[in-house]
Amino acid sequence: MQKFDLHMHTTYCDGKDTAEAMVLSAIENGLEFAGISGHSFTPHDPSYCMSRKGTQQYIEEIRGLKKKYAGSINLLLGTELDRYSDTDLSPYDYYIGSVHYLFSEEGRKKREEILARHAGREDRSASDAEMEALIKFADWCPVDDYAEDLCRFAFRKGGSCSGAGSDAEAAGAAALIADSGERRERMLDIAELYFDTVGGVVAATGCDIIGHFDLITKFNEGWGFSPAGNVISRTRCGAAEFVSDLFDTSDERYSAAWKRAIDRIFDDCAERYKKGYRNRLEKLGVLEADDKPVFEINTGAISKGYRTVPYPAADQISYIKSKGGVLILSSDSHAAGTICYGFEEFANLAD
Repeated sequence: MQKFDLHMHTTYCDGKDTAEAMVLSAIENGLEFAGISGHSFTPHDPSYCMSRKGTQQYIEEIRGLKKKYAGSINLLLGTELDRYSDTDLSPYDYYIGSVHYLFSEEGRKKREEILARHAGREDRSASDAEMEALIKFADWCPVDDYAEDLCRFAFRKGGSCSGAGSDAEAAGAAALIADSGERRERMLDIAELYFDTVGGVVAATGCDIIGHFDLITKFNEGWGFSPAGNVISRTRCGAAEFVSDLFDTSDERYSAAWKRAIDRIFDDCAERYKKGYRNRLEKLGVLEADDKPVFEINTGAISKGYRTVPYPAADQISYIKSKGGVLILSSDSHAAGTICYGFEEFANLAD
């Protein structure tokens, strides 16, 4: 079994267990290397990530645990760097590049204006406040919080979510489009936006690992649309009530979008290697990347009960392999008991 797990979260962000509890579990699992990878600060949505103050505490504690358990495991200080995060990367041994948010065109413009207006200021409190004031479901949308969220974003009107004035009204946005054809096309628009964002993650973050490449399908196994266009759970409704998946992953638009993203990631990595880049994890002796991007096979949604198969999808894994990419197993663990989750079952996917 693979002797490292580099994607873990603690109580510093949205994990359930302390950093030391995660380290002890990694030791119990016989790992040679373990990487704690707290969610980097995202000023537009501080709800799930490490705060600025908490980030410094996190760095100090992981450094201390490195020394404390040096004889038992090689502990690495990492971070899961969101495409839209804002953090100093200099303290970290490595970072995972992930996309947890989509921004509308208007939202991206607002974000860029805020960054430009506060450029060079050491005190970021004013910038953070402006970022946090960006409007959820109009300027930005979370990818993996709830099945309804992407629908609210997809079906928003006039650049803002219909019903954005209250949670109850916003919940109705998922039922705005009853026509199945239009609904399908809107969701494919969202899929294209997502994969376009993922395709730029290497250029934007300089990451060492590509995190959960197709996170957008987190809810595709368990949720879909009713004839009226409402988002429904497959397990809570009869077959007659369920008419379509959230995303039609068999559509040519969908497959073309993820292939473009993978191609761009390979191209961006190739440019980095031409300039003398070497994967940080290769330098640390964790893995061999040669001059290829490293994608994780992420089992986190399985341990949480959302999926029965890991990210990325099988056809995406095949495409990555055909281009010579490196695949590693990651648990994306948010609790000590799920470190290395599914590694034995899915080890063949990384070969």
